Amino acid sequence: MSDVPLLQVRGLTKHFDIHSGRFGKALLKAVDGIDLTLDRGESLGLVGESGSGKSTVARLVTGLHRPTGGEIVFAGSSIQDMSGRDRRRIGRDIQMVFQDPHSSLNPRKTIFGSIAEPLTIHDGLRGGRLRARVEELLETVQLDRRFMYRFPHELSGGQKQRVCIARAVALNPKLLVLDEPTSALDVSVQAQILEFLRELQYRLDLTYLFISHNLAVVRHVCSRVAVMYMGRVIEAGPTTEVFDQPNHPYTKVLLASVPEPVVQQQEAPTLGGDVPSPISLPPGCPFNPRCPNKIGPVCETLNPELIPVGNSTTGARHVACHLFSDQLR
Repeated sequence: MSDVPLLQVRGLTKHFDIHSGRFGKALLKAVDGIDLTLDRGESLGLVGESGSGKSTVARLVTGLHRPTGGEIVFAGSSIQDMSGRDRRRIGRDIQMVFQDPHSSLNPRKTIFGSIAEPLTIHDGLRGGRLRARVEELLETVQLDRRFMYRFPHELSGGQKQRVCIARAVALNPKLLVLDEPTSALDVSVQAQILEFLRELQYRLDLTYLFISHNLAVVRHVCSRVAVMYMGRVIEAGPTTEVFDQPNHPYTKVLLASVPEPVVQQQEAPTLGGDVPSPISLPPGCPFNPRCPNKIGPVCETLNPELIPVGNSTTGARHVACHLFSDQLR
């Protein structure tokens, strides 16, 4: 196995110009300088509230958005500025499964047509070879071949998501980006899909970037987790350690807010203030207006960097919080 990480994100930013009433344009900082590393064969969970920038990261990694700044390195090559043939080549290796399987499939195409499309475009498969490959993919996602000539409306939500996964793995990708892949499904189906994804990862030697707001799902699927707040990663490390002993005040609040706790919870800290606007972030740490552990002017003036902390037994832990800064020791 190569020592080079499969995916490295360095200082990645994505800013959107948006109209702001009568006063012209404003800058929305959806992703504001994040660093991530994803090794081959592992699962990294990206968690946070709605609007934290999780899905924007997914679209940047898959090339659906072009970054404002920073670097995306895949298998040792910078890909953020690639176009043409090189971008199509990387596109084979990075595939995405979207949140809503109902809108991900063309209602006018049969299941065969949806799965066959990337195989026809990228591999030029036709006729019997194409049919055999589609049958093989349906078998991979545990669907009978009789589904091939059905239309999406004839399938359940879980069956549609399996079809979407079959289409995503058709070109034998190395990285699968899963953006809330179970949130649109019935609870009874979610566990089946999650267990299937774990099995599929092992069978096909896949690497997962798993986007979710569901902390219980992330704990079940992911070996490492990164917590996002207002476009930045504020804590990262092995999932079990971060969930059992969170360092950042926001991570503690996030875990304590889960209706059915994924860890043994202490009394939830009290939050003050309101969620800041992504087009008008406060100076200093973006969490400081709400933080129950704010320690004075430093939190209101300096944006903390993501630094290594602690003595992890299963991998590096990082936190962006002045409580752990050398300046305060």
